[in-house]
Amino acid sequence: MHLNCGLARPSSEEWAGLCVGAMAHLHLGLLAYWVVNTIRYQLKSKGIHHNWTEIKRTTSTQKLVTTMAVDQKDEPLEITKCSEPGLDLKQLHDLLKYKNYPFSK
Repeated sequence: MHLNCGLARPSSEEWAGLCVGAMAHLHLGLLAYWVVNTIRYQLKSKGIHHNWTEIKRTTSTQKLVTTMAVDQKDEPLEITKCSEPGLDLKQLHDLLKYKNYPFSK
């Protein structure tokens, strides 16, 4: 059975563009999968057996705040700071040997 949805068949150039986009999406998905499983493996080796939802909940407690202003010379000024990580997040950082703040001044 063939369904015709009223769309023209894509040209070979359009198919090539679709394939490039699909491959990029596939590669990003594989990279994300690798990162998630690497972090979970490292935590499990340290005795933390949280699922990914719990890890995301714990890490989402630290926030990044950016403030924009204009200085005395009318030039834009941008200040970015991180909030203090909670105790659970500090524990994860210590186990994984991560810094408590992703960047410094």
